[in-house]
Amino acid sequence: KEKRVLANGSLKSGRLLILVLAWSGCSRAEEIPGEELTLSDSAAAALSTSASPPPLVLSIEDTLRFLTQLEPEFEPVRTALNGVSSLRAREVAELRQDRNAQQIALARQLGLRASGDDEIEKLVNEGRLVALGDSTDLWVLRPMEHSVPYVTPDTRALLEEVGRRFHARLDSIGLPKYRMTFTSALRTAEKQAALRRVNSNASATVSAHEFGTTVDISYERFGAPVDAVRSSAGSSDPEAVMRVVMLDSLASRHGGALRAELGRAIASLREENALHVMMENSQTVYHMTLGRGFEGEGAPVAAARD
Repeated sequence: KEKRVLANGSLKSGRLLILVLAWSGCSRAEEIPGEELTLSDSAAAALSTSASPPPLVLSIEDTLRFLTQLEPEFEPVRTALNGVSSLRAREVAELRQDRNAQQIALARQLGLRASGDDEIEKLVNEGRLVALGDSTDLWVLRPMEHSVPYVTPDTRALLEEVGRRFHARLDSIGLPKYRMTFTSALRTAEKQAALRRVNSNASATVSAHEFGTTVDISYERFGAPVDAVRSSAGSSDPEAVMRVVMLDSLASRHGGALRAELGRAIASLREENALHVMMENSQTVYHMTLGRGFEGEGAPVAAARD
């Protein structure tokens, strides 16, 4: 049997209880007695709060060694995150001005409506809808139960510009290029009705999400930088994998800093009439709708704000 340390556990009094799982040839893991180990607070947090901890075929001793080796490398990132100012009340108010009715009106004006999956496929084939893709340099997708990851070409161009501005802000303060996380995109009327049955906050009538111009961007979850993820994918280098664990942990522990910088990137485009946005309370997302046409590499054209 192969022993595998999984990067999750519970933190108690400065100690992390790591469960060592024994894997047999079958897919079911059988838990065997754990072991309590002393870790520094930051190393423990890297394991216990990582948003997407990958399994490592490592001994416990090697896991601790790699975490300890990587801590100095990430100290500047931690310092930079601590130095980011939270969104001020005025900034939050600006991000909460664009009400649902305004966004629906813009979505109707600038988007298109698909009645079902067959029509979505037709619109994709015609180039009137484009896929967001599971993962890009700028964003990652969360599972979408009540929507599908398609938007209009102009909306995708806008999202690319949001991502570029977010990365520019992170780069200017010495932070890794964390990626936006999309949680919802295009919905058919049928999917909107299904969502309404399980979510009382869903629009009672039509939703801006039904026109391919609206997405929800999490302000709580962020994807690790693409270069770190690519280095760790299928890698036999445990340091590469542990870097992703550390980056995920820092994003989780300092989400307010990333929320603020993403919000400021979005606000800069709102000031240019490029989008409407609602920083929601009921869900931790920026609910954002295309505000005007975009062309080429995100170059804005034909402003339209009501």
